[in-house]
Amino acid sequence: MLKKLNWTATSNEERVIAIEKIKNVIDENDGIIVNFNMFSDLALALSIEIEENRIVPLYKDLNSILNISEFDAEKTRATSTREWLIFMNISFSKGTGNFKTEIPDVPG
Repeated sequence: MLKKLNWTATSNEERVIAIEKIKNVIDENDGIIVNFNMFSDLALALSIEIEENRIVPLYKDLNSILNISEFDAEKTRATSTREWLIFMNISFSKGTGNFKTEIPDVPG
């Protein structure tokens, strides 16, 4: 059974730039995004699968680009390779709530 963490974060950058940085940080720390849900341009929910020994470095790197909730590193073991699942909700302060995705007309 996977252990789980819940984090919340806020970004003050443009959504597209912030998402790219977040993806890079997760990738650099050997994490895998297993699910995501976009809520307009205001928020994003991610599910990240990662080895226990990579959680603290991931948190530190994410904390450098996001305002992220507190995390008690004592709950993890630095030598364990056990898989964890992190649920992270990210809010974008520059979002307007009016995000629309244009779908082109397809003949037929």
